[in-house]
Amino acid sequence: MAEVQVTTKVGSAIAWPIPQALEGVKSRTRPIFAVSSASLAVTGEAVSQISGLKITLESRIAAVGNSGRAVVELLLGERQLVRGSPSRHDSLRVARLGPLPTFTHSGYDSGTMATLIADALEQQPQVVILEERPDAGEPWQTALLDILDGPQVHSFNGAVITSVQSSESKVGCAALALCHERWLGADGWLWQERVAAESLEVWEDVLGEWSLFKDDPRLDKFLAEVAETASHFFQEDTVAKSLEKGWKLSLLIERDAEEGAEFCGYMCHMPPSEGKTTMHIARLAVPAKRHQGGFGQRLVLWILRKAARMPQSECAWISLSSLDSAMEFYERFGFIDMTCDDHADPNHFQTVMELQNRSVVAEAE
Repeated sequence: MAEVQVTTKVGSAIAWPIPQALEGVKSRTRPIFAVSSASLAVTGEAVSQISGLKITLESRIAAVGNSGRAVVELLLGERQLVRGSPSRHDSLRVARLGPLPTFTHSGYDSGTMATLIADALEQQPQVVILEERPDAGEPWQTALLDILDGPQVHSFNGAVITSVQSSESKVGCAALALCHERWLGADGWLWQERVAAESLEVWEDVLGEWSLFKDDPRLDKFLAEVAETASHFFQEDTVAKSLEKGWKLSLLIERDAEEGAEFCGYMCHMPPSEGKTTMHIARLAVPAKRHQGGFGQRLVLWILRKAARMPQSECAWISLSSLDSAMEFYERFGFIDMTCDDHADPNHFQTVMELQNRSVVAEAE
C-alpha cells in the first residue's frame, strides 16, 4: 500500500498507470476483495453486521461516514473484523491518495506533488483510495474535487474508492456523481448498495387499517403487480393471503422522474406478538425483470434495521422459511439453517432459517 499527498490542480494532471495484472482474474467483474457475513467495529458506534461487500476492477464506490471509513481501513489492513474474514487477492495493491499531515501548515510546489503522486502509483495499484479529510482544510478539498472531476479517475482501469464524511458535502456529492455504488451503515448494519438506491422507498403495511397509502391512486396498480409476482413464484394470491393471515404487506417502490414510481418487490412479515419475541418474514419476492438490482437486499435490510430498533426483550429473533435456492442469499445476512434436513433429497425445497436480532436499543430499566 502506498500513500500519496496531493495539492490543488496537480492530481488531475498526472497520468494514472494501467493496473498490474492479477493472476487468475480474467473478468473485470470478478471480486478482488470481498466480505460476506461478518462483523466490524465502527469508530464511535456499536459493532456493525456486514451483509456483503465486494470490490471488482470496475468498482467506483463512495465509502460514506464512519462505517465507510471503517471498511476502507479494513481494506488497508488498519482494522480487523470482529467476526469473519475478508477474501482478498494475494497480489492486490492499494494506493491511498490523501493530504500530508502538515498540509494546512506548509505549502508544496506542484513538482513535489507530481513526484509524490507518481511514486504512489508507480506500483500499478489495482485499487486507488481517495480520502476526504475535512481537518486538512480547503486546499485539500479543492485538490480532491479536481481529482474527482479529472479524466484520469474516469478512465482508470482499476477500482476507485472515495472515502467521504457525508453524502451531502460538496466532495460527497462529487463522489456520488462518479460512483455507482456506496458503503454505508445504520442501525447496527453495514452494507453495499447502488447509489441509485436512494430513490427507493418502502410503503409499509399497505393493507393495514391505518395505512398512509390506502388512498394513493397508484396502489391498485402495485397490488396487481404483487399478485402477478406472487403467482409466478409462489402460485398464490399473496394479497388475499396477507389479509387472511394478518401479514403486513410492504412494497418497495422506486421513484422515477419520468415514470413517477415503479414497483420493485414486496415483503410480508408478522411482527412479534404478545408472548412471542420473533419477527417472521413470511414472503419476499422481486419481479423477474428486477432481479440482480439489489432490491431483495434492500427489503431484507429494511426489516433487519426495523428489528434492530426494537429492544431484545421485544424482538429476539427474525425467522423465515427459505426456498433452498435462496438459502445462500439469506446466509449473507447471517441467517442459519435451523433444521437437520437432508438437502440432497430431491423432494426437499424449503428450509427454516433464523437470525438473532442485533438490537441497538437499550432495555428499559
